[in-house]
Amino acid sequence: MDDKLLDKKATFQALDLDDRLLRALGRMKLVHPTLVQAKAIPLALAGKDVLARAKTGSGKTAAFCLPILHKILATKDALPINSEERKKTRALILVPTRELAEQVTKYIADLVKFCGKEITAVNIANNSPLHIQAPLLAECPDIVVSTPAKILKHLVSKSIVLSLTLETLVIDEADLVLSFGYEDDIKGIVSHLPKIHQSMLLSATLNKGVESLKRLILSKPAILKLEDDKEESSKLVQYVVRCTEEDKFLLIYVILKLRLIAGKCILFVNDIDRSYRLKLFLEQFSIKACVLNSELPLNSRYHIVEEFNRGVYDYIIATDESDKMGEGDAKADADTDDEEMEVVEETAAPEEPVASAAKDDAKKEQAKGKKESKKRKRSQDKEYGVSRGIDFKGVAAVINFDFPLSARAYTHRVGRTARAGRRGMSLSLVAKEDIKTQSSGHQKEEEIFGRVAAQQRKNGSEIQPYKFDMNQVEGFRYRSNDAMRLVTKSTIREARIKEIKNEILNSEKLKAHFEDRPKDLQFLRHDKALHPSQVKPHMKHIPQYLVPKIAGIAQADGIATTPNVGFVPFNKKKGDGKRRKPSRKPQKGSDPLKSLGKKRRK
Repeated sequence: MDDKLLDKKATFQALDLDDRLLRALGRMKLVHPTLVQAKAIPLALAGKDVLARAKTGSGKTAAFCLPILHKILATKDALPINSEERKKTRALILVPTRELAEQVTKYIADLVKFCGKEITAVNIANNSPLHIQAPLLAECPDIVVSTPAKILKHLVSKSIVLSLTLETLVIDEADLVLSFGYEDDIKGIVSHLPKIHQSMLLSATLNKGVESLKRLILSKPAILKLEDDKEESSKLVQYVVRCTEEDKFLLIYVILKLRLIAGKCILFVNDIDRSYRLKLFLEQFSIKACVLNSELPLNSRYHIVEEFNRGVYDYIIATDESDKMGEGDAKADADTDDEEMEVVEETAAPEEPVASAAKDDAKKEQAKGKKESKKRKRSQDKEYGVSRGIDFKGVAAVINFDFPLSARAYTHRVGRTARAGRRGMSLSLVAKEDIKTQSSGHQKEEEIFGRVAAQQRKNGSEIQPYKFDMNQVEGFRYRSNDAMRLVTKSTIREARIKEIKNEILNSEKLKAHFEDRPKDLQFLRHDKALHPSQVKPHMKHIPQYLVPKIAGIAQADGIATTPNVGFVPFNKKKGDGKRRKPSRKPQKGSDPLKSLGKKRRK
């Protein structure tokens, strides 16, 4: 955590939290609260409703988890051990996505490390059927973490009754909850809650939608608006490259293979097929990357994020479908205030040009693809979200391989880097206006980029053009085109099916090992090649004559990363290649008389 986000004048110990929670915080090496924690925790402990606006990475999760846990522990300490009052669900935490639900549940588990079995928290946001989750809720866990839609189903079916027991309601990422279309679900949930209870709303932005939610669930709230430090925005350097669709693949190959960007990267695309196209393309050059999308099982998605945070993977290709869920539509734009980005209406976009083989397959598969797309929509997880809320750690760069469909989505994507006081950069590849795209953008990228750039200038930021000589990378074009020809519609479909099967198996292993044998999880890989037979050996390495004298992309500290790729011979012989004089010493086990006889015969 960056020092600028911490309140050095305060300590967690001074907040009068339970000793068991303080021990857990010490184990997590947390001494000073962040600004939002220092302000929100005392208000929550005093029983007041709280509306807090703070940017991503500022510690909002601990700001509501710690007061909830402290109050539950205090209540149970005051009750006899055999009291039935101890077994009640006292807190409900609502989040917009299943990934965020997993993250919050894990954070609670870390905080109650020294509480024994005093506190139980259950996450019901996963895709388990209601009848399987019902017994868990019948045990009356102290805390329930869920998405609004899932908990409402249980409330309607009477699997859980909160009208007499609930003490605290939390809605995290409130603006995102509304943009995902949960407003009616929230209204339904409130009707099943007691009239008197404490509520907390936490959000990165306060728009008109959050204002209506505030009137619905908050009573005389304390409002915290923690202003963003202008110096923080300078730690994010934003670049853009206007190029053709074919050049997008060429540039991403050169950037990643020559390591022009150092560190971990998230590559955003706009649909699932696009993510597999990019993964299969990078596989041709032995560049490993994980795919993260709504079709993968929840356990696998969460494990991918965890392993990425641990540094196991360098690249994640993330499908950002937030705009399709309503985040980028005109209605959401109308509800935003001056803090929000302008949102673009969606219009249909024609197909983008790809390599010749892909074009031929596209015509043949077009009719079949429409039928399959309907089936895919059914299998996708509506409560998936990756551009907001998820705690990606140590992200050095965000690459918008497909430009987002709205300015708000752009803000959320680039917000994955330069977090918590760290430096970062973003690079957006924008298709030129006269280039048609086959991605699910439904609108010309150039037009949307114009809106984004204008909004960034209004906020005091600038998206700089990444200047380089395109002629310096022309030598890589034949390799890029060869790789693109191998990535057809049929290979994408096969890879998609194979990946889902693999991840279903991984998900079952994860389910069995999460608690019992956590060390075994280290052997699960999510970046395996989907078509290893198609990878050509000569594509793995870059000959020295192809390495261009191109500058690395400068990070926020002004230091440019430079390519560190040397010549690697394809058929490397053993030894260091130095010529040596033959040794005169006899080898072990050789007979000197026999060797002398051989010389005389010569």
